[in-house]
Amino acid sequence: MANENPLNTRLCDILVDAGIDAEAEVRQPDGSRIDVQCRIGAQTVAIEAEHGGSSAKMREAIRDADDKLRRQVCDVAVALVYPDAYRTRRELENGVVQVTVRTPGAAPKTARQRDGEWRSINVADLANYVRQAPHELGSPEALAKRANIAVNNAAARFTPAEAQSIMAEMGDAARGTNIKGLMTDLLTAVMFHANLDAIRHQQKPATDARISIAESGNAESDDGETYDAPPYDGPWPPATVAECRQSGQVAWRLHQAHNLWLAVDYKQILEWSCAIINALPNTPASNTAVDIIAAAALDIQRSSGNRHHDLVGITFCQSVETARSDGSFYTTIPAATLLTNLLFHDAGIDWTDYGQVTGLRIVDFACGTGTLLIAAANYILEHEQTGQPERVAQALLEQTLYGFDIYNRAIFQTATGIGMIAPSVAFHNMHLYSLTLGIDPEDGGAKLGSLEMLTGLGQLSFNPRPVTGTRIDAAPAPLETETFQMAIMNPPFTRGDIRHKQLGKDTETRLREREAQLYAGLPMDQSSNANGFFVLAEKYLDAASGRMAFVMPTAMATNPSAAAVRRWLAERFGVKYIIVSYDPERICQSGNTDIGEMLLVLERKGAGAGAAPPTAVVKLTTNPGTASDAAACASSIANGQTEAHQWGIVDYIDAADIAAGNWNAVQFTSNELYRIASQNLWPGELGNQVAIRPLGSSIRVNTQECGPDDVGATPALYNHNVAHCDRMEVPPDRYVQPKPNNKSAARTLGQAAHLKLPERVYLRTVKNMACRTTVPTVGSAWDSAIVVPVTGSAVASVEKAMVMILNSTPGKLGMLLVRSNKKPSYPNFSKDGLERIPLPRLSELAPAQIAGLAAAYDGLSGQERQPLPQAHRCPVQLAIDAAVCARLGFDETLCQIARHLLAQEPMVTGKRYAFGPPSPEALF
Repeated sequence: MANENPLNTRLCDILVDAGIDAEAEVRQPDGSRIDVQCRIGAQTVAIEAEHGGSSAKMREAIRDADDKLRRQVCDVAVALVYPDAYRTRRELENGVVQVTVRTPGAAPKTARQRDGEWRSINVADLANYVRQAPHELGSPEALAKRANIAVNNAAARFTPAEAQSIMAEMGDAARGTNIKGLMTDLLTAVMFHANLDAIRHQQKPATDARISIAESGNAESDDGETYDAPPYDGPWPPATVAECRQSGQVAWRLHQAHNLWLAVDYKQILEWSCAIINALPNTPASNTAVDIIAAAALDIQRSSGNRHHDLVGITFCQSVETARSDGSFYTTIPAATLLTNLLFHDAGIDWTDYGQVTGLRIVDFACGTGTLLIAAANYILEHEQTGQPERVAQALLEQTLYGFDIYNRAIFQTATGIGMIAPSVAFHNMHLYSLTLGIDPEDGGAKLGSLEMLTGLGQLSFNPRPVTGTRIDAAPAPLETETFQMAIMNPPFTRGDIRHKQLGKDTETRLREREAQLYAGLPMDQSSNANGFFVLAEKYLDAASGRMAFVMPTAMATNPSAAAVRRWLAERFGVKYIIVSYDPERICQSGNTDIGEMLLVLERKGAGAGAAPPTAVVKLTTNPGTASDAAACASSIANGQTEAHQWGIVDYIDAADIAAGNWNAVQFTSNELYRIASQNLWPGELGNQVAIRPLGSSIRVNTQECGPDDVGATPALYNHNVAHCDRMEVPPDRYVQPKPNNKSAARTLGQAAHLKLPERVYLRTVKNMACRTTVPTVGSAWDSAIVVPVTGSAVASVEKAMVMILNSTPGKLGMLLVRSNKKPSYPNFSKDGLERIPLPRLSELAPAQIAGLAAAYDGLSGQERQPLPQAHRCPVQLAIDAAVCARLGFDETLCQIARHLLAQEPMVTGKRYAFGPPSPEALF
């Protein structure tokens, strides 16, 4: 085995060629040696390498990395293992290495947990992996918890009367927030101040044309260097956050320091913090509150590697009481990294061309705290090779990035986050706009935030209002451009009846009227206002080569109601990637939701282009939890190497299916299982053979529980109790009767029937996907179904045959193919979805076939079944499958393969795949 030292030198050269400030074999003052030392901004990343692919070498690399962290000679470390065969630079730069990021204070883990964190990545992608490593400093959730504690403690220092007075002093600029929200904003501003502390001797303040240098004099800094004095009273440079805390008058000193920094600029950030401090009462309690905030800011900055925007997103959404109603979901850093890397991949940008790089225009019409815009900016700064990084950063801040949101405070947070990209760059203008959701106080009209830009499509006929007054130092002005090369967003996807109710009945009514005006003529249903953001982005994108990237609920790919949206998108764009998570530990891409979410990347179809290439549908079995992992995952996806790098499963879906709105490939992790479900089931549909009568919550609204002998008592089956519904033949579990004077009760109770279909199931415990009650019954989580008569067969026999088919493995596949994939393991079944379930055309079957299935039902209906994860070993399930295959001619081997694959799906087991889905050949 060769020594790894020569490989470290070769690796260092590869990283330097990729633009990383790297040095090999660096001796530290304490006598230790870093194999490869990298400087990423203000952070030091130590790469500790071993040569050889054994577990012992992996453990040794981790020990060395952790040792460098304990010695505090680096901020973050990367443990790396070279394969044994590598010797030359050529072998290395074309090869693959094993890596994992280590951070200070990481909790001890078992060997299996550590093994699960190792990633195989191409050496060509290692530079990007290293660039993302500082993102892993500190758990965002843990840091957000600390921030939230500090914000709450600071807010608690003010009495209710004082809080009310502060909000009144802030005026309209603070409309829609509270004292906790102001403390959150102040925390963000002080974190920004802490960033400026590192460059205060590098940055000269701008001279004010109204004050001559002779009039203002000059000031001497701590190191003896003389600068032109700023147009404010006070010494230069401004005090650091730590110095402000030591003064005993932290509120006043922070205010003074922020005012001094305003001589450089940073108006979008620091004028707001000054306004907050000005509004506080001059009391010891105020000073204590600000000191709590300053201490927390320093603590978080030390722990977070100056990557604050994930933390800010979490903390901000916690301070917005209506976040869920508004659809204010913050995008996690890993999701933002993954989405951004795929958006830019193969975009044809010449990163050496200054004009082309600075000519980019990128928009987020629902920017929130700016995570996606910041991710895009970081990607540009990491890849630009113009030789003018400061000018590129200036252009990013003032020209490239456009953001819109309904919250003034969100715009402030976005400005702060963008400013932290390059704190040494003074900026004067930002294209960040706050738009009204509700009644506009100036003109009295009902406004829908960014969706107001749907008016005057083709040209901006409205006047977007930037945040004015104490926050953004700019007069209201229209956008300076109408065309963007890229749109990236995580739009609100709440229904209108949810997002408007919080604003009061009158405002809700007027907003509905305004929606009707704006949405008239739009090509799709507007039950979710996210659809409006698709149209908005499409209209302002470059007509020839624009690209869009969205975070959306996975249900958008599967719900029948969204089919028109899918077809509309595919008509105008090539759908490059659909990425959905089947990782039971991380099904979402936003941090404050628990529903399944997917990432979409779309590219405008060029004029005269031929058939669109297939869409890559990526089913993540491990959803990246860090920015470094997300960058590696994006590279694997973009290069078609998903399986090789164990992130998940990739399937390629023909453009014709995508154009038809058939995105059902996201429904199963296993491609083989999807193929069986989509191509090898039955030609009929359930909707042609039953009349479905959903009741759901109307039972609880219109009826009340009673005894079996009470007048008007109707048998009922509530919920989906797997202990009660453990057989195909199910007795009612309670009785109900009409509520007094309820006119709808008769209609509700008149829909009782034997055949029951589920409205929702929990796949980890469910035993029946359909059942038949012993007597006609109404259900709350079970829909009644009335079968269409079949000539020559009794109704009871048809019902029993249907229960057998729907509980067979092919039947379950058909149901899962059309489910609403809100949560993979807890799917919903809409009436439209149930009607689309593949089913044999029972009217075309011989009566003997139906009778045979009914007879099998009679023999099996009283036997207890195993839940879905164990169904492949359940004797009842095997007997159901055998009867269905024998009577209907379904291939028994195919059924057997599907049964085993389904039992191992992550959505069924609730566990990650150990080694990916098994091949059909390896099942038996």
